[in-house]
Amino acid sequence: MTEEKRTMTEDDRAVRILRTMADEPLAPSTVDVARTMHEGRRRRRARHWSGGVAVVAVTAVAAGGGTMAVAAMQDAPQPPVVTPTTVAAAPTPVPKNCRVTLLPSRGISKALVTAGDPTGRYLAGRVYPPGGVETVLWKDGKLLPAPPMPGADASWDDINSSGLAVGYSNDAKGRQSAYSSRAGGTRLAGGRAVAVAINDAGVIAGTLAEPHFGGKPARWASDKASPEELPLPAGYIGGDATEIDEDGTIAGRIYRKAGEGHGYLWLPDGTGRLLSPPTVDGKKAAFFWPESIIEGVVYGRTVGDLKDGTVRPSAPFRYTIATGAFERLPGGDLGTPVLGAANGWALGTKGINDAVIAVGDKVVPLPRYQGMREYVVSAFSADGKVAGGYTTDMSDEDVANRPLVWNCEA
Repeated sequence: MTEEKRTMTEDDRAVRILRTMADEPLAPSTVDVARTMHEGRRRRRARHWSGGVAVVAVTAVAAGGGTMAVAAMQDAPQPPVVTPTTVAAAPTPVPKNCRVTLLPSRGISKALVTAGDPTGRYLAGRVYPPGGVETVLWKDGKLLPAPPMPGADASWDDINSSGLAVGYSNDAKGRQSAYSSRAGGTRLAGGRAVAVAINDAGVIAGTLAEPHFGGKPARWASDKASPEELPLPAGYIGGDATEIDEDGTIAGRIYRKAGEGHGYLWLPDGTGRLLSPPTVDGKKAAFFWPESIIEGVVYGRTVGDLKDGTVRPSAPFRYTIATGAFERLPGGDLGTPVLGAANGWALGTKGINDAVIAVGDKVVPLPRYQGMREYVVSAFSADGKVAGGYTTDMSDEDVANRPLVWNCEA
């Protein structure tokens, strides 16, 4: 196949990524472009192991210092007045010394990364041997001897810090089944289902039955438990649970009888919250769609109505659950998905040409692999030092998918 060179649009890129899916699906696909672009998203998470201890220590020192100061004032003359000097704020750390590495793929030229864990040690992906698609797992950049997930068109969509992955595949009749990677592929209870997110406690989020309008958002307490349907607010008939935080907060989308999904949160206390989108450039956005969640912060994008019938405007935002506040990500617009780290860094793409990390008002391009120009990102560690993804450059005949990992210093 030959094509005239032309400027790539987001729709072109979506078509290109769709070509990485099986050529002849066993049943009509329920995956729309937004969901396909969302494939391989990684919900990055981390724990604050020492934050509370540090606060207590600082408080104790401050209290001790105050007591000694009072004693000194009583027993000694007042010291001379010293004019305080202004100390400049420390610069915001940015990624540095980043390097890119091609991941091994059993000699198969077409492969991609679909997910990663919070530590950056585990990655999950797919390889495309002749005649099929197989799932793979990497640890520390090396392929694990794990058997592929059973079923057709299989994909691991998330993996936790213990190396336990979750995903789904199709059976011979095109029906979807959810799996964990335990014992090479353990089917989750619940019948027709997809599993797309898992936290370090082993709690899984996903959807029962058909995704989108006919699906029921659900959680599994473990890969051995039965699923629990997540409640929907009045007027909504279905939804998808797509992200899960370490405290059990689940993010996703919910649907009415017609129209597109609205961003939604299922909180650990059993309540829910509709994510009413903010104003963007003076106009109220139509939707906010979550793409990752970490430590109480949801990363995603606002979506506007179609402009002139051709272009749908979007902008990357983060939403802080505790305050209910939206903040537009600085450094320019990032392509989907936007994956957040615990330090506030955000991984995305700049157009289709570069994988980048946005920090403050800076955008740090990640190194390209051997001249490749087009990238999808799908994994980001909690500390922001490890990113995963793949190339999507198109040759005359094939999409050149190469599975990659980037390692940076802070």
